[in-house]
Formats: sequence, C-alpha cells, structure tokens
Amino acid sequence: MNDDAIALDHVCKRYGDFTLDVTMRVPKDAITALVGVNGSGKTTAFRIILGLVAPDGGSGTLLGADVTRLPNAVKRRVGAVLAEASFDAVFTGEDVIKQQAAFYPDFDATLCRVLLERFGLPTNKTMGDFSTGMAAKFRTIIAMSHRPEALILDEPTAGLDVVARGELLDLLRAYMETPGRAILVSSHNAKDIESLCDDFYLIDRGHICLHETIDRLRDDYATLILTDEQAATMDRSHILASARMHGAVHVLTDERRYYEENMPGVQIARGDIDGLITVMTMAGESEHETIRERSRS
Repeated sequence: MNDDAIALDHVCKRYGDFTLDVTMRVPKDAITALVGVNGSGKTTAFRIILGLVAPDGGSGTLLGADVTRLPNAVKRRVGAVLAEASFDAVFTGEDVIKQQAAFYPDFDATLCRVLLERFGLPTNKTMGDFSTGMAAKFRTIIAMSHRPEALILDEPTAGLDVVARGELLDLLRAYMETPGRAILVSSHNAKDIESLCDDFYLIDRGHICLHETIDRLRDDYATLILTDEQAATMDRSHILASARMHGAVHVLTDERRYYEENMPGVQIARGDIDGLITVMTMAGESEHETIRERSRS
C-alpha cells in the first residue's frame, strides 16, 4: 500500500532559462511544507501536482493517480488553494457554495457556512468586495468543506493578521485529526511552517536542495555568525552552506552541538526556516550540489 498522498520523481518543467526539477514525497497523515523565495518554483510545482501544467519530464502521482491524467474522481478528493487563483468577482459567498456543491458530491454546505460565520465572512457579499485577508480565509474554508483527503495550499495565510492566522492554523490541525489525510503547504511566514508542519522541502532556483523534519531543524540546525578568520580556520566537516552577509560569514550546520562544544564563544543562532532559506539562497550552486549528494548517500 502506498502511503504517499503526493509523489514527484524528477518532475521537470522548463520556462526559458528556468528549469524546475523536483523530487519529493508528501506522506499521508503528515503536513509537509515547500519553502523558498519568490520565483524558486513552488507555484509551478503545485500546478503540476494539480494537473494544471503538463511537466516536460519525470513522473508524479496525486492520491495514486498520474498527475498528467487526473480523473474527476481523484480531483474531487483534493482541496486546493493557489495564491493567484480567485473566484469570480461578481459571485457571492452563497453562489460559490452552490457551485462547489454541484461539483463535489461530499461538499458539506452546513459545515462551510458554520466556518464562514466563525471567521466573520458573509455569504451575501460578492468576492470583489472581499479584502485580501477575507479572500484568503474564504478560499481555504471552501477547499476544506468537501472533506478532501489531500489539501494543497499555496500561501493560505497571506494577508491575515496574527489572530486570524492562528485560527486558520488550528482549523488545519483539526482537519488532520482524520486518519489518512495530508497537507502540502507553502508560506512566507516561517513561524506558521514551524508550528504546523512535520517536515519541509527547501526549493531554490527550481531544485530541491534540502529535505528535513521540523523537529531536527529545531534540535540540530544552527547558523554560525563568524569573522573571516574564524570561517577560514574552522572545521567544515559539518557545514551545509555559507554566505557573506552584513559584514560576517553566516555558516549553516546541522550539527549545532558539535560547534557549541568546539567553538566556544562563537555567535550561534538556533535553526529556523528564515535563517536556513537566507543562507541557502545566497550560497553557491556548488554547495547546493554538495547537500544534494549528502541527501542521496
């Protein structure tokens, strides 16, 4: 039995001088993040998974079905929110509910209305009159209301204040209480990823350059902030990447305790998504290849 809700094996897509090449897995009963800077390939990967863009190579599955030939029966088992997608501006919330109920046999209109009321979203207001934050909440609630087996969410908390973000994250945690479900999510809010997800993939310039669990990120990763002399003389056996920033050398490691013991007094920032993305994005491609080789070994 395949325990992957989503599986991509060297799925490629080329746009001019940009090439996406992604291998990743989203297991059932897990929340996985795809993180990276704008333009790194996250949205393209999401669109390929959903069958909206045909890959140029590789293979992928969504709930066991080939992503290039997704039947409606599989699409009905998936909820999706894409950052650039929106409902027709003249539709009211009630119009969207009726539309969704016509496509999804399991759409729970009662649940949807309860959640919309909980988040202060009127069903008689048109989509064009919704604020950015209101639209973000609305799209996620609609995507969840047919009780899908997989949720694919591109920036679901964009435009939300801290209270609304917390409520939406709690809603996603409640969704995962049903066995066999899975979420693939992207977000520029690192705290959301770290509090919600089990693991993450870091994508940069179209390639996956790191896959790690959130627990190991917290426990073992760190950024060392060094002088040139310290960087030149340090033991680099546990270094993933380095980059010069703000007059210092920032060095990423997945063995924080080793450097705490062997470089006492050195400034060390414990691992987090923001620090990791910053160093990895500014590091050279040769360091990315070294990390990929370590991941394969």
